[in-house]
Amino acid sequence: MLVLAKDPDVISAADKAVRAERRGPPVLVRSGREALSQLAAPGDALPHLVCDPSAVMSDWPQVLANLSDPSGNTKLVLVSANDGGAALPLDRERLVAELRLAAAPLGQLPPEPVTALRDGMARGEIGVRYQPIVRVSDRKPVMLEALARWHRKDTMIPPAAFVPLAEKFGLLNALSVQVARCVARDLPTLPQALRLGVSVNLSLPLLLSSDLLSAVQRVARQAGLRPSKLLFELTESAEVEDRSALRRTLVRLRAAGHRVLLDDLELRDERRPLLDLPFNGFKLDRSFVEALPDDPAARHEVRSLMRHAEAHGQLVIAEGVSDERVWSTVRGLGIHLAQGFAVGRPLPVAALPVWLPVWRGSGPARGVRRR
Repeated sequence: MLVLAKDPDVISAADKAVRAERRGPPVLVRSGREALSQLAAPGDALPHLVCDPSAVMSDWPQVLANLSDPSGNTKLVLVSANDGGAALPLDRERLVAELRLAAAPLGQLPPEPVTALRDGMARGEIGVRYQPIVRVSDRKPVMLEALARWHRKDTMIPPAAFVPLAEKFGLLNALSVQVARCVARDLPTLPQALRLGVSVNLSLPLLLSSDLLSAVQRVARQAGLRPSKLLFELTESAEVEDRSALRRTLVRLRAAGHRVLLDDLELRDERRPLLDLPFNGFKLDRSFVEALPDDPAARHEVRSLMRHAEAHGQLVIAEGVSDERVWSTVRGLGIHLAQGFAVGRPLPVAALPVWLPVWRGSGPARGVRRR
């Protein structure tokens, strides 16, 4: 548990509640900036943030933005009653009850979800979280993946809930353009060390759509983003029937300065022949990567994929790198880039500058923080 407070009574109550739940000692911080460093750090999320709002001060927006992302599990418990958090009583029994209550699930689709999504897009409720991708050899950040989020009222809805809805009802084009607008708005606000290439997920029909690509490129151009800063990840899992059309699209995008990756390659994936097309690289699916430490067949296939990648000048990115053991295996296999909670969770743009110094001082090979 993370405790952000200066009041001794709050700190004492939190400590007693943790002991009652038979957990490890709480992590105490005394400013919003310190809390952000903990929330943005690599590794698993702390289950709770017990927070005295008076100690947060001007960092409230960034703290709340970190807590609201569905990829993390940190629940907010406030010192006093307030929307979006539980009330913190200063006695052990009631605090324990509030800690359990705060763990209720969030992020459900609203009634009439299609109408709500369409209206939400019109109101600008679609936002983006950025997950860092680093080079394994020297741990240098080299890329970010843009992950769409639906900010609805006091909760945030993950893409697994609303993207299939957008696809089914013809809203994916507009959704993709909104994501591109967010990237174009956010990237120039970052320090130079984090103005990296940003990848955007596209299905095959969207990647092949010249109208959509023109709209996305126009957004990037108006914001002054070079084409090399905008990458596309092909998320298609179904069989590609017209490989010639895909090849032409890849050639056109590369000529325009964009990079394209094949996403979520699995163990014994039937899409492997697509790697002969001019992709700039491919991403290994999280389930594939998680199997590497214990599965000789998975490691054998990765070695084969690495030989193919080296021969074709392609990058290989391991998704789902969750701990030191997976990181070490990925590094031993020569995989170029890594992404996952051991590197960093999906973060709001304002948290990326906080994440960077924490990553430089921790993470795999320097001790992933155990929570």
